Amino acid sequence: MLKKLSFGQYTYKNSIIHSLDSRLKIIYVLMTSILIFLIDDFLKTAIFSFFIVIVVLLSKIEIKNLIKSLRPFFFIFIFIFLMYLIFSRNKLEQGIFTLWRFLMLITMSLILTFTTTISNMVIAIEKLIKPLKILKIKPRNIAVMISITIRFIPAMFLNLERLKEAMLARLVNFKKFKHIKLIMLTLLDRMFKSASNLSNAMQSRLYNENAESHKILKLGKYDYLSVAFISIFIFVLVVY
Repeated sequence: MLKKLSFGQYTYKNSIIHSLDSRLKIIYVLMTSILIFLIDDFLKTAIFSFFIVIVVLLSKIEIKNLIKSLRPFFFIFIFIFLMYLIFSRNKLEQGIFTLWRFLMLITMSLILTFTTTISNMVIAIEKLIKPLKILKIKPRNIAVMISITIRFIPAMFLNLERLKEAMLARLVNFKKFKHIKLIMLTLLDRMFKSASNLSNAMQSRLYNENAESHKILKLGKYDYLSVAFISIFIFVLVVY
């Protein structure tokens, strides 16, 4: 079952995107996430979509793994589409446009998690938010919380799948609200217990929130090329 779960899991590939500096990849995701919602016409959306396809190909991510990771969101997209279709049919085109934006946003986030290890992501976030130390905010705490959240997402789906199988074996009917409520409460209980166990484990191992990573991150030739390309790409979409 765990092998079938690919959401948010790093997959090693010898690709250009994997070799990029983790700090740059996080910045690119943030910048493109903002850019997605600044796009206001079909042509620019098509160009951005083509850009994401190119990044996926450069990342050497298997399409089946990407679709598996997007599958949990399909129900939400279908539900929102039906709401537009029933209640706001005159704004259906706008609804489809909005859903496509969210799909691109999620895909960019998945590319980041597929091509960046958790440890590299923690170090990158810690380095990026280091100036917050002036405000007495501890960068390591924020970086660790984000990394734990990313790890908990696949664990949550795995627990949900196991609960569904166990309850189906007991002839549970998920069309009934009380059974849906039961599985959600059980899932929440398991996740809170996992979080508590993790907290205890960190304390027993003397987790030091004041510790800092001394790993030196250096930009390579592909990093500089990516900065130039992204800068041109954003300039073209925003100005023209």
